[in-house]
Amino acid sequence: MFVDYYEILGIDSNATEEQIKKAYRLNAVKFHPDKHFDDPFFTKKFQEIKDAYAILSNIDSRSSFDSIYQSYFKTTKNESLEQSTTYSYSFNNAEKQERKKTREKEEEKFRYDPFKQFYSPFDREQQDTPQFNPTQNMWGETLSNNLEFFKLPTRIGKIIIGFSDLIQDAQPMKSSQKFKKNINFFLFGLIPGLIIYFVARLEDPIWIIIWFAVPSLGSLLLSAANNDFAHTNLYIGINGFAQFSFVDKRENLPIDLEVNFNEMTDFYSHYTEVKRNYVYQHTNFVYVCLNRVTGKLFLVREGDFKKTSDIKIQGVMLNFYRTIEKYWTVYLLDRLESDLQKDGHIIFSLYSHEKNAFQKYIKVGIGFITFIKPGGQEFTYKFNDIKKMYSKGGELRIQHKNFEKTMFFFKSGNEDVIPMINLCNRLFFYKAIEILLGYSI
Repeated sequence: MFVDYYEILGIDSNATEEQIKKAYRLNAVKFHPDKHFDDPFFTKKFQEIKDAYAILSNIDSRSSFDSIYQSYFKTTKNESLEQSTTYSYSFNNAEKQERKKTREKEEEKFRYDPFKQFYSPFDREQQDTPQFNPTQNMWGETLSNNLEFFKLPTRIGKIIIGFSDLIQDAQPMKSSQKFKKNINFFLFGLIPGLIIYFVARLEDPIWIIIWFAVPSLGSLLLSAANNDFAHTNLYIGINGFAQFSFVDKRENLPIDLEVNFNEMTDFYSHYTEVKRNYVYQHTNFVYVCLNRVTGKLFLVREGDFKKTSDIKIQGVMLNFYRTIEKYWTVYLLDRLESDLQKDGHIIFSLYSHEKNAFQKYIKVGIGFITFIKPGGQEFTYKFNDIKKMYSKGGELRIQHKNFEKTMFFFKSGNEDVIPMINLCNRLFFYKAIEILLGYSI
């Protein structure tokens, strides 16, 4: 089956190399699966775009395709010039109409649909938040109808996902209810002591006190800890995120956070694995949302989790931060082309969480990547001079055109290794490089 790669990218068959690259960037961002929860339509479309770029960006493969392209669309030799002209006009006109219908259908899929988590360019421009409860959680699952969202954000655009741990019409416990609950927990805590007392026939008064007091006090503390009427709402929208948490009353909000992505410049995430005697214990994490120009910190969160546990049970807040990073990356992808046209490059910085300090580190543009040393010196690689770029662990590796692997472990040529541990907007960096290079790293 013939596949028209020019049509996929929306360009003419006489498009220049720069026009092909630009069309690829625009389409790759528009149909990127990350923007649409891996919807099959967009995943398939994105792969078609990558395939089209792989063919048309290479001189040899494009030349071969052009031969097939011309053969497919040429008229038969027996037709007269008039017939050929008429056919050509009719065909081109029909082709344009078909392409228009295809584009309209694709645009329709982008328009607002409250039952889908993908969104359109129209939604990106909307900063105000429609006052409707979210319908889906961070996993794309439908939220229960009995959840209460006690406060809605106002300036994060269309809400994509939400979370609430509050049931509708729930009220704090009365003092008498708390007292009764504490007594029940205390009495329940006496049971282990009674069992040990009669089974082990304890006579030592110290051990008797320990076995009765410790479980009872533990149960009492557990009961008291669960008496607090404290709940949280979380939201992620197309243009920002919000967290609202109250204690005792819905109006008492110790956490009242709402951030529009237009206010941010950087997202920093860092993971550190903790081991004891070479055995994995847990992973510490740090998430920071900030503006490197003003120095304002919008969100700073630290904690730990077990990487061996299922991602869904690693904690709601941890997955909330991960999802913020995902949609922040999508926001930056949507700005990729305009930022490149405006500044000619995109800046990526290193960040010190301890010092709250930045250092410019990487400039990425169309056809090049520049590394900035602490003293301000710059070293630039042109993509055409790179044989391969890939990531390994916390490092970016760049192989020069002279790099070769020989027998066994022997190598020749140059390969540079660049640390990426403290890079801000790291997820966006890899997505942007994929779009600018034409392949994943």
